[in-house]
This record gives sequence, C-alpha cells and structure tokens, in this order.
Amino acid sequence: MNLTLRNLLVAAVLMVAGVILVTSFIRGERRELSRGQQQVEVFIAKKDIPPGTSAKDLESGGYIDTKEMLRKDQPPEAVGAISSLEGLVSNETVYKDEVISRIAFDRTAGLKPAAQIKGNERLFSLAIPPANDVASMVRPGNRIDIYAVLDANSGQGKQMTVVARDIEVMSTPTSLTPEEIEVDPAAPEAKGDDKLYVLKATDRQIADIVFAQSASDGHGLTILLRPDNGDTSTNIPTITGPRTVSAAAAEGSDTP
Repeated sequence: MNLTLRNLLVAAVLMVAGVILVTSFIRGERRELSRGQQQVEVFIAKKDIPPGTSAKDLESGGYIDTKEMLRKDQPPEAVGAISSLEGLVSNETVYKDEVISRIAFDRTAGLKPAAQIKGNERLFSLAIPPANDVASMVRPGNRIDIYAVLDANSGQGKQMTVVARDIEVMSTPTSLTPEEIEVDPAAPEAKGDDKLYVLKATDRQIADIVFAQSASDGHGLTILLRPDNGDTSTNIPTITGPRTVSAAAAEGSDTP
C-alpha cells in the first residue's frame, strides 16, 4: 500500500468517526432538551411553613400543594415525595409558593425538646472533661459511645467499661452557647472546666450512664465518635488494670 492510499484511508476513518461523534452529540442534546421540556409535578408551600414543622404535619396542617413545571426549571433537591422527608423537620422558613426543597429539612433543628423524643427516650445533660470529648469534634446529630474507668468487681483495681453505645448527640457546648450569643451568667454550666453535652437515650441507658459517672475515677467519662456508615457494636473486652500501690497499702492497713 502506497503512502497516498494509506493517508486517504486514515482520513476516511477519522471523518467517519467525526460524523458519528457529532451525530451522537446532537442526538444527546436533542434528548436532553426534550427531557427538559417535560412537565413534572413538584410540591410547593401553600402557606408559610415555619421552622420546626415536622414533615408529617405538612399535609395534615395544609402546608403544601402541588404544581407542574418544566423539568429544566425544577430546583435542585426538589422533593418528589413527602415520604422522603419522614422523620425530618423544617430548619428554616419555607415561604408561600416556594418549591419544597430537601435542604430545608433536617432531623432536629427547630423542634421543641419534648417533640424530639418518644416512648422511653429522654433528653439529659452530661458533663465531659475537655480531654475526653474528641477534641470538640462532636457535633449535633453525631452518635457516640461512652466509656468509663471503674473499680473492678474482682478487686483487681480499675477496669475500662463500655457504659453505653450509639447515643445521639442533640446539643454540644458550641451549639448551646454559640459565639455570637451572650451567655447569661445565671445560665447552668457544667461543673468546673467540664463541657456540657445534651444527649438522647433511653431511661435505662441514662441510669447506666449516671451510675458510671458517679462511680468513675477522677478522669470522668470519655465519649467516642461513631462512624456514619451504620457500624454496629464491636466486641471490646473489658480491660482490667493493676491495683495501685496506695490502694494495695490501704487494703493491707485494714487487714487485722
């Protein structure tokens, strides 16, 4: 094959490839344009939706209506089904005729405290030493485990114990007293330099936590941040430490 024929074949192949690519692009643009012109149904606010309104109250409270609009004009995160907001509450005012968006809802923002719990769940505050709270990285909505160092039942000294798992954090020192808010001197504080966290747990879990707090050593309780990927409990064995010299001496002094 001479050089001229080979160049002609290469040019022909490139031309065919170019035609195919251009045709595919035009078809894709036409398809996308046609899709954008489709009518879709979205939810809009029939009246102003105040912060703290739960998703289950949207329909019963007469807050929502439906409207058809072009798909290309549909806002990002527009809600396609109210059921997708189950368990959420509005975190900002959604004004009349505004499209209902997923970003306007989250789990607890704006809810009054009693509405954030059900059944045997309770809200309670827990004081955590500054060194034991994951360097203040815990945020509202996170899940934590709580550990304590307690006296071993066998008299072998101290042991590390998992007090409670998968506890939801409702408020942190930062969210309780934001920097822009002037703190009332009469407002309740954690003891000393400890940081105050508001947690949600069952009444039984709270009993375990409060007991462990009263029985823990001078280091207090420690909180550990859990992953967001749904990781469940792990089998951590109880770690028992040796008795201190002072503790052993104290026991010996009581021996007749």
